[in-house]
Amino acid sequence: MTISIAQLVLDLVRIPSVSGEEAEIASFVESYLKKVCPKAWVKSGDNRVVVALGFNPEEKIPPFTVLAGHLDTVPFNHHPDPEIVGEELIGLGSTDMKGGLGVMLALAEVHAKESLKPTVLVFYDSEEVAYEKNGLRPLLGDHLWLGDAELAVLMEPTGNTIELGCLGTMHGLITFEGVAAHSARPWMGENAIHMAGEFLTKLAAYPIRDVAFGDIVYREVLNATMARGGVSKNVIPDRFEINLNFRFAPDRNGEQATGFLREFLPENATLQVSDIAPSASPSLESPAIQSFCALPGLEIRAKQAWTDVAQFTAMGVPALNFGPGIPELAHRRDESIPVANLEQSYEVLLKFLRPS
Repeated sequence: MTISIAQLVLDLVRIPSVSGEEAEIASFVESYLKKVCPKAWVKSGDNRVVVALGFNPEEKIPPFTVLAGHLDTVPFNHHPDPEIVGEELIGLGSTDMKGGLGVMLALAEVHAKESLKPTVLVFYDSEEVAYEKNGLRPLLGDHLWLGDAELAVLMEPTGNTIELGCLGTMHGLITFEGVAAHSARPWMGENAIHMAGEFLTKLAAYPIRDVAFGDIVYREVLNATMARGGVSKNVIPDRFEINLNFRFAPDRNGEQATGFLREFLPENATLQVSDIAPSASPSLESPAIQSFCALPGLEIRAKQAWTDVAQFTAMGVPALNFGPGIPELAHRRDESIPVANLEQSYEVLLKFLRPS
């Protein structure tokens, strides 16, 4: 390594890259890769960078592995200045997921110096926002050959645990319509908030549904996350809205999840579904998944969230989540990443990419 992985990650964390503002970090990534891998095939545009190491995808395509990571972060929220303090690197994006990006860049440098398995690095924008704005979607559409990958590793922060598949996610706006009236004469109207009482009781009692794929267990959950109603303290509300977030297991697709919500809905309410992102199965039958899971000393579990493994899985590419960073620290003001976590991730992936 020309510089340490920690220093490389620190350089990335020092570049602001809130969703929609990734131009500077995309330029940094492209310039760094062209410097350390001058013979690599590189395509870039719209704050996205694709790099093929060890082959030219415009010619014959060998079996290859994808390492993918998003360039963006959540908005700044009084985070401390980026720095390395002892064995921790602190700053916005350090765990989610510039630690993973730094490991990808470090592996590219090794690729330029020794013979590793053919690898594609994918860097993209706008993952921390609504699914329809996700930069990986158009990137995969522009590079359909990525669908030939043997395996895609999403460098999401997992603490170097292998997390297979992912939950799907969708939001549903539940609306109750009442009749406004003066709060001193409620019998003249119909209280929309009160109309939701029975439904909210049913929702609160909805049990967690565990769905197992072999030893990999996903927990399907349904929650109200926002509520809005009323126009004044002395007016019976004629409208009450509840946002439901449904994190559905990989045994349901988006259409089935929508159907479930409609059946769950009371007759006196309407449903508007938005921001559906598909689930992904763990692909346990994939030889590439099995090979990665056979690496020694790594814990294996389900991904209890949504990630872009779903987009690769939808293309027919087996995909998993594996990367440095402490997921519980993502998006927090005290976000940080252990330097040792970076080094372990690098060593695991290097072992996987070295020819057997």
